[in-house]
Amino acid sequence: MIKISIQGARGSFHDIVARHKFPGDSEIIESDTSHQVFEDVKKGLADYGVVAIENSLYGSFLDNYDNLLKYESKIVGETYLHVILNLISLPGVKMEQIREVYTHPIAMIQAESFLEKHPSVIRIEGYDTAGSVRMIKEKNLTTAAAISSNLSAQLYDMKILAKDIETEKQNYTRFLIIAKEPKYPPQANKTSLAIKAENNAGSLYKCLKCFYDQGINLSKIESRPVMGRTWGYYFYLDFERGLNTPETQRALKELAKVTETIHVLGSYEQGSVFEE
Repeated sequence: MIKISIQGARGSFHDIVARHKFPGDSEIIESDTSHQVFEDVKKGLADYGVVAIENSLYGSFLDNYDNLLKYESKIVGETYLHVILNLISLPGVKMEQIREVYTHPIAMIQAESFLEKHPSVIRIEGYDTAGSVRMIKEKNLTTAAAISSNLSAQLYDMKILAKDIETEKQNYTRFLIIAKEPKYPPQANKTSLAIKAENNAGSLYKCLKCFYDQGINLSKIESRPVMGRTWGYYFYLDFERGLNTPETQRALKELAKVTETIHVLGSYEQGSVFEE
């Protein structure tokens, strides 16, 4: 049986992704934080982990970029989830009874326009969307609601008070599937690297030129500080080519000449969008 570690409770958006990517016989391991997901994979407690890496509205989940290097995790897949938020309560509860709303901080931000219509409702941030639904169910809170997925309402036998309450309907989150060991499938058409550029004029330009010269499209660039080195940075790069293609190998050969370090984070099949 495949073991998959997710951040959050069953019914969370991470759980939805895990079910989508691993539809067969599997065991879900709930973790309070993304750090714990990386720990589970590193220690062999889980075969795979599901972690959010960026959202189309919120931007990058920067801690998870840091965790990729810290835990030496390997990216073996990705997918894009169209995030739909719902207001969920105990069965029989009406909107006018709601005094508190619980959810993850990012979900709270994404439902801002809806919440502004209910100014008397107190917003209480939690570690997870689905975990908030489960907490309301377990504590029988008749004056509380949670912002979460349709799946969480189904799993915990709860009621959807309001559907599709996200402010921006084009709300997508990119999730990574991580493992302890790399897998480079023949159909891989996307690769992720972390590089440390030399600290001199034009160093980043020289790095990016290695890909330009080979006609390789960079789909993502993210910078993160190097711990213990003031004003030193890692650059995380996603590009649209498999690791073992001739163009990538030529680009990496030139890249090695203008960088201090290169970490291959993974080479995998480019993900597609799906809905819950």
